[in-house]
Amino acid sequence: MNDQSAQPLHFGFPPGAGLAAPSADPLPLAERVAAKILARQAKAAPDRPFLYFGGQWVSYSDADRRANRCANALAAAGVKRGDRVAIVLHNCLEYFDLWFGLSRLGAIQVPINVDYRAPQIAHTFRRSTIDAVVVEGGLLAQLEVALKEVCPRPLMLVLGGGESEVWPSDALHYADFIAGVSDSPPPDCEAVSGADVGAVMNTSGTTGPSKGVLVTHAQQYILGRMLAADMRLGPEDVYYNFFPLFHNTAQAMLTIPVLLTGARMVLTDRFSASRFWLDVREHRCTAFYYIGEIMRILLRSSTQADERGSTLRVAWGIGAAADDFIEFQRRFDVELRSGYGSTEANVPCYLPHGSTKAGSAGRVAPGFEVRIADEHSQPLPAGTEGEILVRASESCALMVGYDGDAAATVESWKHLWFHTGDTGRFDTDGELYFTGRIKDAIRVRGENVSAFEVELAFGEAPAVLEVAAIAVPCELGGDDLKIVVVTREGVQLAPEELVEFVRERLPRYAIPRYVEFVDALPKTPTNKVMKHELRAKPFTSGTWDRLTATRGS
Repeated sequence: MNDQSAQPLHFGFPPGAGLAAPSADPLPLAERVAAKILARQAKAAPDRPFLYFGGQWVSYSDADRRANRCANALAAAGVKRGDRVAIVLHNCLEYFDLWFGLSRLGAIQVPINVDYRAPQIAHTFRRSTIDAVVVEGGLLAQLEVALKEVCPRPLMLVLGGGESEVWPSDALHYADFIAGVSDSPPPDCEAVSGADVGAVMNTSGTTGPSKGVLVTHAQQYILGRMLAADMRLGPEDVYYNFFPLFHNTAQAMLTIPVLLTGARMVLTDRFSASRFWLDVREHRCTAFYYIGEIMRILLRSSTQADERGSTLRVAWGIGAAADDFIEFQRRFDVELRSGYGSTEANVPCYLPHGSTKAGSAGRVAPGFEVRIADEHSQPLPAGTEGEILVRASESCALMVGYDGDAAATVESWKHLWFHTGDTGRFDTDGELYFTGRIKDAIRVRGENVSAFEVELAFGEAPAVLEVAAIAVPCELGGDDLKIVVVTREGVQLAPEELVEFVRERLPRYAIPRYVEFVDALPKTPTNKVMKHELRAKPFTSGTWDRLTATRGS
């Protein structure tokens, strides 16, 4: 890797300055587009390494040219401003080409989780009216099943051959599609603005199917700017990224901070505890993003030999238990940063540097307002738990709305505040403490699981009369998923049979770990399931564990 290149630009706040008011940002709204920042870095420091994946480094100028080729090929195929292009890929260099290339056309990326099964894919296509799709060859089978319900069929580009026996007659090979295409900037790419919607990010459903969050280029930029400032990133940093690019985490919270500071990124296909320290030492990584489960795995699995020679200095993340947070910093000499946020609401709160308050999600950042409110959106005093509401003074800092769901958008923006569906409280120093979720969503190892979709899938089983999906504690921290089932009278059903029934109906991460059969679900007088009663007794002698295939309290 040759690092003897020109100095990159540093956008946003100066290195080491920390969070500052939005007015200090030198970039106007029109320039707050990741692809535009990439182009400027490519011009300022063309040979500087930007991205490592699969044994090769890609420079800023190489990444810029690859994005141009992708944009020009898509434009020649008829993709235009405002079109939606679904991306069904594992982590790869082509994902960046598509992300940046689409934004240069003013088209909108619709990332799709590679673990989605046909029902979730079909719902996404119907909701977001997809014009084209780029899919990995090995993921074609589920896509083809989903497209049986979609009309008209979108333009289909297939990356690699994969192991799938399905090969649609109308599909084009991605490699052939971009071969020989110009790598000059496409016409009118400067017309794309930070105010334009750049992505439809899927989030879990609560009382209905999953929603698509309309995210502007500027919203991703603002989040990346804040993360870069909070972590005090600079051009000397190497950010280790094992998160999937179909999540906003990998895009806005990892890639954009790298672009903004002229830093470097090391990308892998997934998290691996056995590979983590090897990668850190080999590439001299200085930063990474964590979730609580990953932190606990590293604490449990790392040896002194693993830790020796580490260059890590900082990590940002969410969901760590207070004891793990303290122990990780002490043991690995890594500064941990954290905050509170969501795909819709950005990250409006950041942990103060030097804070010793266990469990705090931080203070409200410049440019945001956060309120703890009652059921009428009225503010509650410090120490009182209520719903977390968010709004921003900076343009495009929060989501535009939910794609194709005006009712859900209006409901979430009541009384000029975005209602997060989360609960929390402020202390007297103005620090926020996240206490739970009002929304019936469950977070399992970094993935948001829709209780509604899980219940719908299990409810299709002929033997099932009723089912409730709930979050239960995981020994790694965070949540595991449990279903509580009432079977039809006189029907005997094994938990293994029930789990097998939904394997083609649910993503892998939404397959419950725990199953319990009961005679009846607790309900209110209006016939609503009282899930709080089920959560109060997460494990009983009748709870079956899929990982051990045993029952026990």
